Amino acid sequence: MTALVLSAASAGVVRSARTESLEEKLATATEFVPQAIAPVDQLIEIARRFKIPMGIEWVETGGAQREQTMSSQKRSVKELIEEILMASHGQRLEVYDGLAHIYSPAAAVHPFNFLNIRLNNYSVTDNDLFAAEDQLRWAIRFTLEPEKYRNGYAGGYGHGANEVFQTPKLTLSGSDLTIREVLNRITLSQGNALWIATIKGSDLEGDRSRWKQKSVGAEDFPITSAWRFLPLAGIAELAKDHLAIDVMIPDLLDKRMSTIPVMFDAGLYENSSGTTAGTSSEGNSYNYGVSIEKIDRAYVTISVNLRVRRQGELEFNVEKTFRVYKNRITEVRPEPRIKIRAYFERE
Repeated sequence: MTALVLSAASAGVVRSARTESLEEKLATATEFVPQAIAPVDQLIEIARRFKIPMGIEWVETGGAQREQTMSSQKRSVKELIEEILMASHGQRLEVYDGLAHIYSPAAAVHPFNFLNIRLNNYSVTDNDLFAAEDQLRWAIRFTLEPEKYRNGYAGGYGHGANEVFQTPKLTLSGSDLTIREVLNRITLSQGNALWIATIKGSDLEGDRSRWKQKSVGAEDFPITSAWRFLPLAGIAELAKDHLAIDVMIPDLLDKRMSTIPVMFDAGLYENSSGTTAGTSSEGNSYNYGVSIEKIDRAYVTISVNLRVRRQGELEFNVEKTFRVYKNRITEVRPEPRIKIRAYFERE
């Protein structure tokens, strides 16, 4: 097997001043109790709480998923995970290559497990997780149905704007790799992810694998979307800079209205919470909203929308667009009695 070569830019990867090893994270003593009661959801909570890169290869054995509540007691993170797995029909935890792998020993080596499909080739160059995932789908298609693509193909993929998985940029390449190996390497190279694949126990029965019986894109068994990636931390947790916006209106408003996490290097920000409204005891009222229009290396461009109603006065509406620089306070007065202050606070 040819080794999978990988690299990634550092932006967006979860790191502390001294990066803890996975073994150290798993040895951490904790009284944490997941709020979820479904085992997979509990594992996701733990991975996110302790920033553990994880590959969850969950086998459903039929019937309703067993749910369990957990008691609060001091144990290591590893013991917490193992407690969840004790009731999971043979699932276990194994740590290797910097990733916590949750799997069933029998299912993991089963020839009908789609994660064991070996890909002829896989590569992605200087692109994000979404592109890496799209290239994995094409690698599966090219391996299982090469005759369909001998004369070319039309590709393309999409995702939402301002997604934390847009960074960092990944470069991965290799041949004769299993789908599982590629998922693991995407996760490790991305640095802020876990992956989950659910395998039905019934798919491992019979004398022929389902992925040999079905088309690659079959709706009832879509191999090219049989997994999902989740971030360990979102933009709000990763951002080092936070845009603060204060609004002062005499006898009506004097407080911070927005705190927006911004990742300058990645060009990402946390979406604002929409419109905020309020009314004073005198019957005066306001509606406020803000949006980021652009991020540059040294500033952001924001648009503030403000509507003020005062008893006995005409309604005042303003939509003000202006720049806010990293190292200075920006003040605007759309009307003499209204002051908007915007500035950055650094973590």
